[in-house]
Amino acid sequence: MWGLEYLCIMFYRNDSRIPYSGLIIFLLASLLLLPWLGETLFNSKGEPREAIVAVAMIESGDWILPLSYGCDMPFKPPMMAWIIAALAEIFNGGHVTVYLSRLPSALAAIAMIMAGFYWARQERGDRFAMIFSMVTLTCFEVFRASMACRLDMLLTAFMVGALYLFYRIHETPKRRHRAMWLWAWLLLSCATLTKGPVGALLPCMIGGAYFLFRGDRFLPAFGKFIGLAVASLLLPALWYYAAWLRGGDAFYDLMMEENLGRLTGTMSYESHVNPFYYNFITLAAGLLPWTLIFVGALFLIRRWRPAPLKPAGMLALTAVILTVGFYCIPASKRSVYLLPAYPFVCYAIATIVADAKGRRLDVMFSWFFAILAIIAPVLYVSLLIWPLPGVTLDNPQWYGYIALAVPLLCGMAWIIRRHDPCTHMMASVWALYLAYIVCIMPSVLNPRSDARLMERIPADASTQIYTYAAGHDDYRLFTLNFYYDNRLRSLPADTDTDLLPSGTIVLSPEPDDLGTLDPDFRWYRLTQRSCDFRHPLVMGVKP
Repeated sequence: MWGLEYLCIMFYRNDSRIPYSGLIIFLLASLLLLPWLGETLFNSKGEPREAIVAVAMIESGDWILPLSYGCDMPFKPPMMAWIIAALAEIFNGGHVTVYLSRLPSALAAIAMIMAGFYWARQERGDRFAMIFSMVTLTCFEVFRASMACRLDMLLTAFMVGALYLFYRIHETPKRRHRAMWLWAWLLLSCATLTKGPVGALLPCMIGGAYFLFRGDRFLPAFGKFIGLAVASLLLPALWYYAAWLRGGDAFYDLMMEENLGRLTGTMSYESHVNPFYYNFITLAAGLLPWTLIFVGALFLIRRWRPAPLKPAGMLALTAVILTVGFYCIPASKRSVYLLPAYPFVCYAIATIVADAKGRRLDVMFSWFFAILAIIAPVLYVSLLIWPLPGVTLDNPQWYGYIALAVPLLCGMAWIIRRHDPCTHMMASVWALYLAYIVCIMPSVLNPRSDARLMERIPADASTQIYTYAAGHDDYRLFTLNFYYDNRLRSLPADTDTDLLPSGTIVLSPEPDDLGTLDPDFRWYRLTQRSCDFRHPLVMGVKP
């Protein structure tokens, strides 16, 4: 209780400087993200597909264009895989684990949140910066990306970090600009090496617009950001050239489709095609639970006096409008594409929460989150004791029950004391996320992972495992391939199975007609639902 009381004082005191505020945010973010990255097994094809590139790098020694599954080129530039492989070499003897695969995203999220804290503190003080950082940390899409082995959080951290530097460049004396331009160039180069040219072009577009809105002349601002964008493509161009020498026309076609084709809607296959309004729906969903603050503000804060935007608010508005507008152009739309806009929408949410007129709003949502913090752990434990039909939950580790107690204590603290609504609201939301990541998420998702199938696949180190699906040359089981250290291979349709050695294993989707399965193998059903492709999976073992 004393720790919570201390945080209450920190959030609600009127001083512009709060002792150890940056350290508090760093510890809260680190405790929420770092210790639990390996608790949940890979349970969808996206994460292992990224991680296996790093595994292939270490196995082959090819850090330019490694092939996974024996023949697959990476779809994206290698920054994420480089970091994972380097962490594995340094800390784990070259073995890539689930924890190390997710670590770059978590570190990138912490770095972005701390950069946002110091950016917001420069203009609005420590209390606002703490609220802004906590809202950013605990909005659902940012939290989800921070815990996943995907490119998106790493890309977002590089892009948002560059935007914070553009703000500093415009708002600080010119004697320090050269170093900041150099850091911005490095961040944008890394962003391009993470997911392609959009990592440099979009931040430069936002930065150029911000400079114009702040009164800079068009030609100098245009020249600066065009020059920066071009310069940020130079280092990545070296990798693209080396990869093209390695992969030839197949690599060139893949990169053109993934970058230009995805933007123009001319890809050879449909990929996450959605209407333009999808972006607004997914943005509202991704900001939960803080989307409720916007809705509540419409009803509870009745006398809102508009004021001129401060420079930080102008940067936030520019970033949100241009990011969302830019990603309305391509037919391919996903929630993670909008991640660079999230910190700046969270800036607006923090403004509502921190405003003195919003105290009634804070009290209402403090009650809401306190009650939720009490109900959610009780409901989860009830489902463990009396599970629903067809629902499988793993029992949590012993420390999972400690994590479940944290939101209970936060909710009870508000009901008993009701000292500071803002801090209690933040504490309850943070505690709910802690219970979710430590206990609830692994309990719900681990039973869905194909990693559990390894116990039923009789493969030793020398056994060759193939995947095969009639009519689908690109059939891949990414999760099993990761857990088998990139040992799976695709079986061509014209393979003479008589030539395969005894003990060979073939994994395949279960056909409607079981009689079509190769009679040279003994077939067994492995699962009713593969986590990668959501269909029954069968295994054939050659006698």
